[in-house]
Amino acid sequence: MNRFRYGFGLRIDRTFFLVLALAFFTTTILGCGSGGFSIIPLGAKLQNADSAFDEAETIEVRDDDPEKMAKNRQKQQERYDKAMALYLEVIERDTQGKYAQRSHYQIAKIYKRRYDWDKAVEHYEAIVALDPTGYYANEAKTGTANIRRNREIIKTKRAEYQNYKAIYDNEPTDETFNIAAEALYEVARSYENLENYTEAIRNYERLVEEFPEHAKSPQAQFQIGNIYFYTLYDYLGGWPAFVAVSEKFPDSYEASQAGTLLKVTADILTEIKQLKDELNKFRNKKAVEYQQTGRKITPADMWVMGYSDQVVQNFQQIAGNWEKLRNYPRAINAHKTLARDLSHKKFAAADAMFRTASLYQQNGEYERAIEAYDNLFENAPESIWRNEAVYQQAVCYRSIREFGAAYEAFKAYMSITKGDTPYLREAEQIVRQYELDQDEDGYKFYEEQEAGTSDQDANSHPGMGS
Repeated sequence: MNRFRYGFGLRIDRTFFLVLALAFFTTTILGCGSGGFSIIPLGAKLQNADSAFDEAETIEVRDDDPEKMAKNRQKQQERYDKAMALYLEVIERDTQGKYAQRSHYQIAKIYKRRYDWDKAVEHYEAIVALDPTGYYANEAKTGTANIRRNREIIKTKRAEYQNYKAIYDNEPTDETFNIAAEALYEVARSYENLENYTEAIRNYERLVEEFPEHAKSPQAQFQIGNIYFYTLYDYLGGWPAFVAVSEKFPDSYEASQAGTLLKVTADILTEIKQLKDELNKFRNKKAVEYQQTGRKITPADMWVMGYSDQVVQNFQQIAGNWEKLRNYPRAINAHKTLARDLSHKKFAAADAMFRTASLYQQNGEYERAIEAYDNLFENAPESIWRNEAVYQQAVCYRSIREFGAAYEAFKAYMSITKGDTPYLREAEQIVRQYELDQDEDGYKFYEEQEAGTSDQDANSHPGMGS
């Protein structure tokens, strides 16, 4: 599937324009038919859904105030609900299945957040039905297998834990002690693999409480902190979990790790807070007031004149610090805010766009990375990051098995790159491989790859069904 966009010049006379304008009015204001008709492009609808999903992911739920925590949790669920509704609209409208696959995949994520495994599997199966050999189908098959495998492990290992724990309580032996503890650890790890972090933490805590002398207990306590810090981004919850490693297991390897980690994290979080406090001083208070009354304010007006360079630097440092903590959603948010609010700082905005795309790519969100690289090409075509962005976008296309687009992107990179670079040699090697036709059936290797056919068998080729 070639996604490269081309511009077409259209000559529109006055009559056509009036007809078009009338059609626009009737469809947007009056609706079309009994149910109305939305003209929002599917790509834009999907981006709106992704934005709602991102908002849900970055809401800080935990708070010292129980009432505020409940409100944050409700707000998060409302954002997930909004995202799901938008994804479902995309699925309903997408007759080709291109956007529907990603929407099903994102909905499955939301159901996994809610521990509704059966619903998640339903959406995985819908992806496979749309395109059995595509990138999302492979991800969906892996997701379904992961859910089924870990649910089965939980079932068998929980029974094993309960059985051997009862035996150990009655007649303690090293063997029954070890079997029970190991089984409980597997239960906790399987819940973690299922992304049911509440149950994972609860079972790790049970292991520490019931088997404090077991070798896995320091690991379990340390892993509780890891879940809070690097998956839930909950530093209030993770702090006491890491402190407990040193308190309960002072001689363990994990204790030394926890001590170093807490010191580094404290320094980073303190710096982020200082940088945010400083940013608030640079905000244009009058512009904020105007915005709150509904007046249109440009992003650049949100900051006091004369401090743009300092604002840019603060955002860059905040994003870098979140990245050190592997908190990619907040790092991406900082880069996006910089690119939006400081768009007149061309170099910094382009850098932020590139960093956004790169972080999506690192996080395995390849389609969003592709879109972010497109954003860079469109809004900062002269960026110093252009060449690398072209190459990395090609890598993303290859990752989602869009080999035709990858082939064109690697060739584009070769055409704009001067000098001998590691990326250039890699691109040349990939293009040579993609252009092979080993079975001499007239179809190149990349065409066979995209179609799911074999380049070793002349009877297996993309034109078989035509």
